[in-house]
Amino acid sequence: MTDRRPLDVLFRYGPVALMVVVGLVLPLTTSDYWLGRILLWIPLAIAALGLNLLTGFNGQISVGHFAFYGVGAYTCGLLVAKWDWPMGLAVLAAVVVCFVVGVVVGLPALRIKGLYLALVTLAVAVLFPDLVKHFESVTGGSSGLYITTPEMNSRGVVVERSIQILAPEGIDLSTEQWTFYLYLAVAIVAFIVVRNIVHSRVGRSMIAIRDNEVAAEVNGVNVAAVKVFTFGLSSALAGLGGAMFALWEAQLFPQSFTLGFSLVLLVAVVVGGPASVLGPALGAIFVGVFEDMIKPELPDELSAVTPLILGLSLVGLMLVAPGGIAGMARQLAARVQRSRPPAGPAKPSGDPISTQPSTT
Repeated sequence: MTDRRPLDVLFRYGPVALMVVVGLVLPLTTSDYWLGRILLWIPLAIAALGLNLLTGFNGQISVGHFAFYGVGAYTCGLLVAKWDWPMGLAVLAAVVVCFVVGVVVGLPALRIKGLYLALVTLAVAVLFPDLVKHFESVTGGSSGLYITTPEMNSRGVVVERSIQILAPEGIDLSTEQWTFYLYLAVAIVAFIVVRNIVHSRVGRSMIAIRDNEVAAEVNGVNVAAVKVFTFGLSSALAGLGGAMFALWEAQLFPQSFTLGFSLVLLVAVVVGGPASVLGPALGAIFVGVFEDMIKPELPDELSAVTPLILGLSLVGLMLVAPGGIAGMARQLAARVQRSRPPAGPAKPSGDPISTQPSTT
């Protein structure tokens, strides 16, 4: 008899375990400069996780999700820079604010869907940078919001310095290493929470609405409540990513939250695999590698067409693997399992004729 359980466990938990191990080893083997770049992939993965929850699992299309990322970033930045809130409390406040904003923006989803809902979220993405510039006295406008804290220098003069996420005393890690581990822990918690939600009754309701909204309502699903809750939770995750981005960058500009970055989130979801919990992390790694490693190495004459290169890569991947990287991995796992003999009782020994039951 062939036991297929070890193979099932390998395909189910192997990629997750590999990513966690790489995440634990990476800060110890990478320079602080590159670690500072790579750790920004983590907030992007969390924001993509939120968009995937909304689009991949619930079927609501959002083109302007990066606006919620910006709301979380500016909420956290303003609370820390102007009102001296602790970082952790500011992050929680940003998550709550984004949840509320997401619920408000998601209310139109109760009456419209598909292309029309995409246009509503598109309007939010286009308006957000203009709103930041309009309220210049609060946000800093085009000049930027600098997240600083007063600090006394060696000459006894109090100066404003960019905030840093310092490791606690007794932990021998650089700022980049400690921040990476902290962000990785937050991301793991976020992905576990989303996985539990997806496998809960609420998650099954999300998927039912995506597949057939009328049938879901007939079977007792509160479509309105599930849609609004999903929009709010998705926005809260994007706000969490934005807050983490703000604390690391320590400076925010409205041009960092344009429509183009919303499309980057969509690329991360589609490439990683929609309707897959692990897909957004894979998609964020793909986007990060392209933006931080491949794009700078391209010739100058190709720098202007990098969006076209990314788009062609996306089209090519969709032709080969419509379900993204996660879908391709699932197909590979299914092929390997089908190639193995099925589990079953061992064939009895002896004369097969003698084992047949008597008909007399």
